[in-house]
Amino acid sequence: MALEVKVKSNVKNLQARYIKFAHKFPRIITMGLEQSGQFLKTAILHRTDRGQDVNRNTFTAYSSAYAEEKGKSRVDLQDSNDMLNSIDSRVAGRNKVQVYFRSGREATKAFWHQTGAGNLPVRKFFGYDKKLENVIQRNFATFVKKQIRRLGLWV
Repeated sequence: MALEVKVKSNVKNLQARYIKFAHKFPRIITMGLEQSGQFLKTAILHRTDRGQDVNRNTFTAYSSAYAEEKGKSRVDLQDSNDMLNSIDSRVAGRNKVQVYFRSGREATKAFWHQTGAGNLPVRKFFGYDKKLENVIQRNFATFVKKQIRRLGLWV
Protein backbone atom coordinates (compact mmCIF):
# COMPACT_ATOMS: atom_id res chain seq x y z
CA MET A 1 0.00 0.00 0.00
CA ALA A 2 1.33 3.47 -0.91
CA LEU A 3 0.15 6.97 -0.30
CA GLU A 4 0.60 9.79 -2.67
CA VAL A 5 0.38 13.37 -1.59
CA LYS A 6 0.20 16.24 -4.02
CA VAL A 7 1.22 19.52 -2.55
CA LYS A 8 0.39 22.74 -4.25
CA SER A 9 2.86 25.39 -3.37
CA ASN A 10 2.72 29.10 -3.85
CA VAL A 11 6.51 29.42 -3.84
CA LYS A 12 6.53 31.26 -7.17
CA ASN A 13 4.00 33.76 -5.85
CA LEU A 14 6.01 34.24 -2.63
CA GLN A 15 9.21 34.72 -4.61
CA ALA A 16 7.58 37.34 -6.79
CA ARG A 17 6.26 39.19 -3.74
CA TYR A 18 9.65 39.04 -2.02
CA ILE A 19 11.43 40.37 -5.10
CA LYS A 20 8.89 43.19 -5.35
CA PHE A 21 9.45 44.02 -1.69
CA ALA A 22 13.26 43.85 -1.96
CA HIS A 23 13.23 46.32 -4.86
CA LYS A 24 10.80 48.78 -3.28
CA PHE A 25 11.97 48.73 0.35
CA PRO A 26 14.99 51.08 -0.07
CA ARG A 27 12.74 53.66 -1.73
CA ILE A 28 10.18 53.32 1.07
CA ILE A 29 12.92 54.02 3.64
CA THR A 30 14.13 57.05 1.66
CA MET A 31 10.60 58.42 1.40
CA GLY A 32 10.12 57.93 5.14
CA LEU A 33 13.36 59.75 5.87
CA GLU A 34 12.36 62.64 3.61
CA GLN A 35 9.03 62.85 5.41
CA SER A 36 10.75 62.79 8.81
CA GLY A 37 13.08 65.61 7.80
CA GLN A 38 10.18 67.75 6.63
CA PHE A 39 8.31 67.01 9.85
CA LEU A 40 11.30 68.11 11.96
CA LYS A 41 11.73 71.27 9.89
CA THR A 42 8.05 72.12 10.29
CA ALA A 43 8.15 71.41 14.03
CA ILE A 44 11.14 73.76 14.47
CA LEU A 45 9.41 76.51 12.50
CA HIS A 46 6.09 76.19 14.38
CA ARG A 47 7.77 76.07 17.78
CA THR A 48 9.91 79.12 16.94
CA ASP A 49 6.87 80.97 15.65
CA ARG A 50 5.18 80.36 19.02
CA GLY A 51 8.25 81.84 20.76
CA GLN A 52 9.47 78.58 22.31
CA ASP A 53 12.95 77.11 22.48
CA VAL A 54 14.02 73.48 22.10
CA ASN A 55 12.82 72.65 25.62
CA ARG A 56 9.46 74.38 25.00
CA ASN A 57 10.32 77.30 27.27
CA THR A 58 9.59 80.89 26.25
CA PHE A 59 12.51 82.70 24.62
CA THR A 60 14.36 85.35 26.59
CA ALA A 61 12.48 88.59 26.05
CA TYR A 62 13.72 91.43 23.86
CA SER A 63 15.23 94.42 25.60
CA SER A 64 12.67 97.17 26.14
CA ALA A 65 14.45 99.47 23.67
CA TYR A 66 14.55 96.81 20.93
CA ALA A 67 10.93 95.77 21.54
CA GLU A 68 9.84 99.40 21.25
CA GLU A 69 11.89 99.87 18.07
CA LYS A 70 10.45 96.74 16.40
CA GLY A 71 6.94 97.25 17.75
CA LYS A 72 6.56 93.73 19.11
CA SER A 73 7.13 92.15 22.47
CA ARG A 74 6.95 88.43 21.65
CA VAL A 75 10.25 86.88 20.55
CA ASP A 76 9.79 84.71 17.45
CA LEU A 77 13.13 85.30 15.66
CA GLN A 78 11.32 86.69 12.61
CA ASP A 79 12.81 90.05 11.77
CA SER A 80 13.15 89.61 8.01
CA ASN A 81 12.27 85.89 8.21
CA ASP A 82 15.21 85.05 5.91
CA MET A 83 16.88 82.88 8.55
CA LEU A 84 13.87 80.64 9.13
CA ASN A 85 13.02 80.47 5.41
CA SER A 86 16.54 79.17 4.82
CA ILE A 87 15.92 75.98 6.83
CA ASP A 88 15.69 72.85 4.67
CA SER A 89 16.09 69.08 5.00
CA ARG A 90 17.68 66.32 2.96
CA VAL A 91 18.49 62.65 3.23
CA ALA A 92 22.17 62.45 4.24
CA GLY A 93 22.68 58.69 4.28
CA ARG A 94 20.93 55.35 4.36
CA ASN A 95 19.50 55.96 7.82
CA LYS A 96 20.03 59.67 8.36
CA VAL A 97 18.24 62.87 7.50
CA GLN A 98 19.75 66.31 7.93
CA VAL A 99 18.01 69.60 8.69
CA TYR A 100 20.26 72.50 7.72
CA PHE A 101 20.42 76.11 6.54
CA ARG A 102 20.73 76.60 2.78
CA SER A 103 22.49 79.94 3.21
CA GLY A 104 25.78 80.33 5.05
CA ARG A 105 24.83 83.85 6.07
CA GLU A 106 21.58 82.66 7.62
CA ALA A 107 23.38 79.75 9.30
CA THR A 108 25.69 82.30 10.93
CA LYS A 109 22.69 84.30 12.20
CA ALA A 110 21.19 81.10 13.57
CA PHE A 111 24.47 80.26 15.31
CA TRP A 112 24.45 83.69 16.99
CA HIS A 113 20.92 83.12 18.28
CA GLN A 114 21.67 79.55 19.31
CA THR A 115 24.82 80.39 21.29
CA GLY A 116 24.07 83.94 22.38
CA ALA A 117 27.04 85.51 20.62
CA GLY A 118 27.67 89.21 21.13
CA ASN A 119 24.81 91.07 22.79
CA LEU A 120 22.23 88.39 21.98
CA PRO A 121 20.88 86.18 24.76
CA VAL A 122 20.92 82.41 24.24
CA ARG A 123 17.80 81.34 22.32
CA LYS A 124 18.16 77.68 21.40
CA PHE A 125 15.60 77.18 18.66
CA PHE A 126 17.39 74.81 16.29
CA GLY A 127 17.11 71.32 17.72
CA TYR A 128 14.67 68.81 19.17
CA ASP A 129 13.87 67.15 22.45
CA LYS A 130 13.22 63.49 23.29
CA LYS A 131 9.44 63.95 22.99
CA LEU A 132 9.70 65.24 19.40
CA GLU A 133 12.21 62.50 18.55
CA ASN A 134 9.73 59.85 19.71
CA VAL A 135 6.93 61.41 17.63
CA ILE A 136 9.15 61.41 14.54
CA GLN A 137 10.13 57.77 15.12
CA ARG A 138 6.48 56.73 15.49
CA ASN A 139 5.52 58.63 12.33
CA PHE A 140 8.36 56.94 10.44
CA ALA A 141 7.34 53.46 11.62
CA THR A 142 3.68 54.13 10.75
CA PHE A 143 4.63 55.37 7.28
CA VAL A 144 6.77 52.29 6.56
CA LYS A 145 4.03 49.93 7.78
CA LYS A 146 1.43 51.63 5.57
CA GLN A 147 3.70 51.42 2.53
CA ILE A 148 4.38 47.72 3.12
CA ARG A 149 0.63 47.11 3.52
CA ARG A 150 0.04 48.91 0.21
CA LEU A 151 2.39 46.43 -1.45
CA GLY A 152 0.10 43.64 -0.23
CA LEU A 153 2.80 41.80 1.68
CA TRP A 154 1.44 42.01 5.24
CA VAL A 155 -1.87 42.85 6.69
